[in-house]
Amino acid sequence: MLGRVEKIYDSGNRTQALYLLQDAHKHAGNLTIKDEMNYYTWCAGTYRKDLKNNDLYLQYADSILRLLENSGKSKELTNRHIQALNMKADAYFDKGFFNDAYNFYFLAKKLASENGDSCSLSQFSYSLGMALYKQQRYKDAARHFYEASDEIMRCKDEFVFFYRRQELLDNMGLCYFHAGLYDSAMHFYRQTIAFIDSNYLKYDKRESVYLSAIGVVDGNIADIYIKLKNYDTAISLLNKSIAINLQKGYANTDAVLEQLKLARVYFVTGRNQKIKPLLQQINAELDSLPDKHNQLSLYLLMWKYSDSNHDYVSAYNYLKAYEFLNDSLSEDNLQLSGADAGDRINNLERQYQISVLNKHNQQEKIYLSIAVVLVLMALLIISLILRNAKKSREHIRILTGLNSQVNDQKEQLQTANKELMNKDVEKSRILRSAAHDILNPLAAISGLADMLISESVGFDLEQKEILNLIREACENSMSLCRDILEATTDEKRELPMEWIDIHKLLLNTTDLFAMQAARKKQQLVYKNEINKAEVFANKEKIGRAISNLINNAIKFSYENSVIYIGLKIVDNKIDISVKDSGTGIPEQNKPFIFDLFTKAKTVGTGGETPNGLGLSISAHIAKLHNGEIWFESEEGKGSVFHLTLPLSRCQHA
Repeated sequence: MLGRVEKIYDSGNRTQALYLLQDAHKHAGNLTIKDEMNYYTWCAGTYRKDLKNNDLYLQYADSILRLLENSGKSKELTNRHIQALNMKADAYFDKGFFNDAYNFYFLAKKLASENGDSCSLSQFSYSLGMALYKQQRYKDAARHFYEASDEIMRCKDEFVFFYRRQELLDNMGLCYFHAGLYDSAMHFYRQTIAFIDSNYLKYDKRESVYLSAIGVVDGNIADIYIKLKNYDTAISLLNKSIAINLQKGYANTDAVLEQLKLARVYFVTGRNQKIKPLLQQINAELDSLPDKHNQLSLYLLMWKYSDSNHDYVSAYNYLKAYEFLNDSLSEDNLQLSGADAGDRINNLERQYQISVLNKHNQQEKIYLSIAVVLVLMALLIISLILRNAKKSREHIRILTGLNSQVNDQKEQLQTANKELMNKDVEKSRILRSAAHDILNPLAAISGLADMLISESVGFDLEQKEILNLIREACENSMSLCRDILEATTDEKRELPMEWIDIHKLLLNTTDLFAMQAARKKQQLVYKNEINKAEVFANKEKIGRAISNLINNAIKFSYENSVIYIGLKIVDNKIDISVKDSGTGIPEQNKPFIFDLFTKAKTVGTGGETPNGLGLSISAHIAKLHNGEIWFESEEGKGSVFHLTLPLSRCQHA
């Protein structure tokens, strides 16, 4: 059956192959653990690579981990465990949850290191290299790709490792190309083709895979000739690459990328008669092969083509579409650039080493601490007895004077507090006004930088780097302005809304915080009293509000405690509750808990520092969705926070 599935898959019918395998699995009986894992791994790869569904990819990775929990220990199962951890890390990375991704990458690396498995270590090096490549840290990425290539040489002689090796060689070429080292890039591209040729048809009959890989490398080599202004050679290579990968079952998305390169070369060389039919063909292919980056390039080319033909209405429409999509991708890139993969992994490594040392020294420290405390207490008691006997009257006089000073200071503090409240309101108004006024010129500068970068044929590397720095600085500043506006505005504004399965969103959010809770030895328990409920809302904002509530519960709960997260219908409204048994909220702080820059700040049970914005932003988000946030709390006994939203669609359990 698997051979038939792979044959259908290689022919280009990826979805049909997946459904056939799932149907066969449904009717199969008495499968071994290895068979189950092969099934989960195959489905996961198809959902990620071909169907671009990271949620289902993550679910299959979790299924493998659950299957491994009660399956004993063996070298083969350990390798599967490492593979599943890397899969889960990849899913989190693709979804933009970079810190969670790096946590799972580290766990995979740790397990591989403990078992001396250099083959599995290659997956960690590859994944970290991909993260650094997307952050445009090309030389660092090339180093990790080289390590992965060296480590994978110790793997079995199987097709999957051959395919990864040729991909790593090609990736090193891409890194050196983007770093401006064209000779080094050409060296690795030629080494990739030589490696593919030496293994041609070695593993079964997969001619399409070999040819497709060569087509990809040809397209990458064409980039070098474009930089060298050898356009005829570049056009020849691009046409060769496109002819290979436009075939059904080949790397169709890469073929579209090469067509876009070819269109840009036609622009540069003045071959205008070939541009329009090529752009029309690309547009038709993107309907069935959607890709945001390819779509962005197409909008830019259509804009330039329409403008050069004096079709200014079409040019304006393509420019608007380009700017809208570019803003979306820029925001994703900004989040990625803020997540330092190398530093995160190094920090996790250091924390692990420290925890090992702490375990060895913990008992000795406890005994020493007890001895020191007993000695200090004895000395303190003796000192207090002696001082009290000699200076009791003096203490009464001093305390009377201190009490008077405290009363005076109390009055001064009350006056200062009123002044601070007035200044807080004025500060919010000034921050909001400044952020709003700064945002527009920053957006204009960023747009101009993008236009210059997109037309940067005549710029040298230093000029391009300066333009990228200008754009990055603008994007960082714009993000800061939006956060300030988010935290200080009371006005309702238009948000992109969609139908959201609130149960699924709450379940995913709970899973994301499970590791954070585990670090404090806490348990998150999710209870759903609804089968399915949908609300019409902004998914990012509602997710942020829920995350703030769960994060606060973890922050202010004690170790070894349980946090309950609930979902139910109350008075025809969705009620999301987060209940902890932590410190609770002091009575005097309750009126100010949702204030902007609130004075009701409390340090977490683990020493976590509060910022005073989370609950204020969550309340603002609830207000934007015609909902509300409220709480019940008793100091010392914990709190229950409720987020209620208007119910749209519901099925009870």
